Amino acid sequence: MRLISAKIIMALSGLFLIVFIIGHLLGNLQIFLGPEVFNAYSELLRQYPITLWSVRILLIAAFASHIVTAIYLANVNRQARPINYSQKHNVKASLASRTMLSGGLVLLAFLLFHLAHLTWRWIFPSYDYLDLYQFTVMSFQTWWVTLLYIIAQGALFLHLSHGFSSAAQTLSVTRWHADCIRRVGQAFAIIIALGYISIPLCIWIGLLHA
Repeated sequence: MRLISAKIIMALSGLFLIVFIIGHLLGNLQIFLGPEVFNAYSELLRQYPITLWSVRILLIAAFASHIVTAIYLANVNRQARPINYSQKHNVKASLASRTMLSGGLVLLAFLLFHLAHLTWRWIFPSYDYLDLYQFTVMSFQTWWVTLLYIIAQGALFLHLSHGFSSAAQTLSVTRWHADCIRRVGQAFAIIIALGYISIPLCIWIGLLHA
């Protein structure tokens, strides 16, 4: 019963985070509409602090429950699986499924960097006087920041491509739909990753200017 509950919590928290990832991407893509639109979007969020902090609290709760249940399920699987079976299983398993826990920890580390970069502005304190559009463009002109974001989106792609179908399976989607769900999950992961990559990449190659 505890195992089933953990899987359900894992799936529901993951789906909540997917919804946030979509909304966050749609907000970030407004940078292509120009500084006025992008800065207005940022200011709009600040005008509703109660809503903003409510979402943040829910995100913290979702992240915490997702991470804790992931570690719990990984330990349960490790204890229940003989060594020989584990080795055989890992050969057949996809890269995405084998890196769910480690990839999730990488994404957690990236999230902390992302907050330090664009929310708290600890990475480039000399740019602190700039508005959000200018700050974003100026900071992504630094090659290692752009590279780090691109690598992180690779980890996000792997995590989403397996997590999407895994959550659907946990929430009792029938096996008849399993292959379709897997393909939809992979397509979704590609779209999300490319959407996020497009911002630092377009800034780096000069399509967006401060």
